[in-house]
Amino acid sequence: MADHSALIAPLFVAALLTTPQASSAEPKKYTADYTVSLYGLTLARTSFTSTLDGDAIAIDGTVATAGVARIIDDTKGKTTVRGHLSADGVAPDSFVIAYKSGKKKKRTEIDFANGMVSRTLNVPPLKKRKKWISLSADDLKAATDPLSGIMVRAEKPADVCKKTLRYYDGELRADIIFSYAGKKPFSIPGYSGDATVCTARFQPVGGYKPDNSTIEYLKNKGRMTVAFAPMGSTGMFVPVSASIDTKIGTVNVRADRLDVK
Repeated sequence: MADHSALIAPLFVAALLTTPQASSAEPKKYTADYTVSLYGLTLARTSFTSTLDGDAIAIDGTVATAGVARIIDDTKGKTTVRGHLSADGVAPDSFVIAYKSGKKKKRTEIDFANGMVSRTLNVPPLKKRKKWISLSADDLKAATDPLSGIMVRAEKPADVCKKTLRYYDGELRADIIFSYAGKKPFSIPGYSGDATVCTARFQPVGGYKPDNSTIEYLKNKGRMTVAFAPMGSTGMFVPVSASIDTKIGTVNVRADRLDVK
């Protein structure tokens, strides 16, 4: 998995900000804050602002380690997505994540065109490995970045989990297959009501070492749960919380606040 994979958990639910609304003369802005925790300890805090202007969507966010994690590894990053609305939800045009961890700086850029990944740039370049499951052109068709693909357009809550996310972070391609698990009450500033709960299964496709222990754990033992909430009468459902089992414990991501302007 890409070196910046530790930042993907908060990004995985950041699509909460890209909720389409009816077009208006003035762009709509949505801001949300998230907390990432492990064993009750805060690991990171994130904030994202999405601007919807007609059919165009722009997401600008920050991710930073916090609490105990900041003592061990002080990481700060910024991410941007540019895209547009489509019949299925959001179609990304570009995705960028740039971050600094200690003295190390890394940047990943992904461009999309005609329904597939058209360009990937990693700075510094990814290291070459002897054993590697490579990606084909077909693997990159209909792939999406960690932010855009998690939005769901559905007529009813039970249909929210009928989705497979074709995840791509600039190195790893994986299918995340959702299944319906029920509903639960959920309340934060900006939303109060039922949330649809989906379990998720991780299926790696390519862009990783075959003996990668993290990938094998996620594939065979890791459990993922994502809770989606409806956004008014838009017909869109977006994630408000997620839990991801890892080798070191369960990482929890929760939206703390929604603000619409």
